[in-house]
Amino acid sequence: MNSRITTVAVIAAALQLAACDSADSGPKTMEEAKEEAGKLERPRPGQYKQTMTVTEFELPGAPPEMAAQLKSALGQSNDQEFCLTEEMSKKGFQDMFQKIGDDGECSYERFNVSGGDLDALLQCQSEAEGKAQFSLAGKVTTEGSDIKVRIDSDNPNSPMGKAKIGMHMVTERIGDCAQPSSE
Repeated sequence: MNSRITTVAVIAAALQLAACDSADSGPKTMEEAKEEAGKLERPRPGQYKQTMTVTEFELPGAPPEMAAQLKSALGQSNDQEFCLTEEMSKKGFQDMFQKIGDDGECSYERFNVSGGDLDALLQCQSEAEGKAQFSLAGKVTTEGSDIKVRIDSDNPNSPMGKAKIGMHMVTERIGDCAQPSSE
């Protein structure tokens, strides 16, 4: 399920760059979510800055040293820049959903996009890794986004047990991609 956390975070970041113009509600199959993602307007190519802030991190079963380290990370931001090429933009978001749910362990309780608003809830469960719930909510445009992500997990097979993670991700287009220097 750790790979799912990473994959969902990547999807959240990508969806931040999209504008949406369709609305629907209720449970979604993985195929329906993939189709919905295929409707998303593609982000404009260019240089983007993404700021991710950890807003919540609870790991009640963590050793005291780890708990102190996690507490110190709260509120801190991590900035990164990336170039979204024309080729990447043309691919859209549908491909990003190909790996999620391949093993039948995840399903969308909801996946809604409407007028730039995103509201999604993904439920995952496996015998080996327990269960997790991923929620995504916020605004997306072709030039950037403002998304809140929350992950609630419970793995009875792990000494850590339950975890709650909250993130706030803001992405904005800051210009054109830098041209590689010719030396």
